[in-house]
This record gives sequence, C-alpha cells and structure tokens, in this order.
Amino acid sequence: MHNAILAVLAAVVVGTWNGNWFPSGRAEHRAHPDVEEATVKASAAMLARGLAAADPSGTNDVILCLHEMRGPRAASNLVERIGRRGLRVVSVSGYRRRDRFDQQQDAIATTLPVVETHWSKWKVAGKETPPRGYAFAAVVTSPAVTANVYAVHLKSNYGATTKELRDLFRAKRTRAVEQLVEQERARGRAARRPVIVAGDMNADKWQKNFADERLFAILEKAGFDNPLAQLPADARGTHPSARYGDSALDYVFVRGFDAGMPTIVPNDGLSDHYALFVTVK
Repeated sequence: MHNAILAVLAAVVVGTWNGNWFPSGRAEHRAHPDVEEATVKASAAMLARGLAAADPSGTNDVILCLHEMRGPRAASNLVERIGRRGLRVVSVSGYRRRDRFDQQQDAIATTLPVVETHWSKWKVAGKETPPRGYAFAAVVTSPAVTANVYAVHLKSNYGATTKELRDLFRAKRTRAVEQLVEQERARGRAARRPVIVAGDMNADKWQKNFADERLFAILEKAGFDNPLAQLPADARGTHPSARYGDSALDYVFVRGFDAGMPTIVPNDGLSDHYALFVTVK
C-alpha cells in the first residue's frame, strides 16, 4: 500500500495545446477585447476539463505546454483562469518576426519546483533553418529527479504546394528534432535526466502522406516513447478535419517516464487543435 501511495503522489499530468494565434485567433490583428476575454475564459475551462479527466482526484502535479500564445501576458491570463492551485507560467519564448515579437510563442506552465528556464531559437542551418525554437524548463519531479521539458511547435506544411517545398519543410522539422536529441546526448549518461518533448509536431506518424518523415524514428532511436500510440488509430486525431480526416499532429514524447493512456480533449471550436494530456510516472 505504501508503494502504491508513493506512485500516485509521483504522477505528473503533462498537457499540450496549440491555441491558434491565442487569444485573438488572428495572425496580424487583435480581435475585440470582449472576444479575446471570452476565448480566454472558454479555453481555460476546456483545459481544466482536460486536467480533471486525466486527474480526477486533482492531486497530481501538472506540466502544461502551450503554443501559438501571443506572449507572456496571454499565457499567464490563460493559466490563471484554469484554477489549478500552484500552476503558473515559468517559461515563455521570445521569438521575433521581422521588427516585432512573433504572435506564436511557446510557453510552459507547471505546479512543480523549477531549477532552470530559458528559451532558444533553433540553430541556423541555411535554407533548412527551422522557424521559432523551444521554451525550456528543468522541473523537479521528485526530491532526487529533475526532468528537462521542451515545448515545441515545428514547421507546418502550410503552403507546401510543390514536392520541393514539402521536402524543405520536412527537413526543417528534422533539423529541430535532431538538435534536441543532440543537446540531450551531449550531456552524457552520467548527467542524463528524464526528458519531455511536447507540442505541435505538424506531422502524423501514421498517415501515408508523412511516410518520409524522419522525426519519429529519430526520437524513437534516442529512447523516447510515444504514448499516443496506445490509442486506437481512429482515436488519435488531435487536428480535426471533416474534409481530410483527423490527423495526429500533437504529441507528448517521454524518456525516463512510464506513461499512461492519453486523453484528447475537444476544444469547442476554440482552436484547430485539440488538447492532449498524458499522465507520467
């Protein structure tokens, strides 16, 4: 019984959600303040429902990776409205887009103690340089364990109207994942920590039009598990589409954790992505 109690206490709910130009839903211009306020309120309620579904008792710690946030204030306003005790934003990226801050920032919120945070752009690789980068947080999951968390939003195939562009965008996704794996490899086995990579990968491991994608094999070879694979094929969709069928674009990859069955949470039309939650131990 004592070991079972310890296992419950050590569980962490990891979530990821792409908020679709949150909170305005628009790339360049702000929505009316009342519209944004309603979006924040409804999105927080949706994420709270997802946490409740993944953790009915409300006793587990939380790591939440958010994407396409307009900035730190947008992320904090959302997280505060979720109402989870101790949950706060600890890392937000600061990507630039020409002469202004990008409206697609990555953020990490958690209830856990944090020992390090930063964000980074991807390394320059000529025409294959990936957009954006990652938000990072090193979180204390138990007195003896610190885990590295990366929130990522990889290059999409939007606008890939030719084979050359599809190949280029795939290469950008590959470059990003290769960098993360190499960063963690460079720490050496003695300094290796458990790792979580969560976010919008903009690729579907199981769809034939992503058959040439390398990022999933790279992560698998590096020892990462893909909890989404536990779900049946018809239940993995995180990007709904009536025209093309649902796609599995959002993932929580883990190394050094045991992962439970994922929970996918519909978002009432708040975004083109559903939220994904996974409980890890």
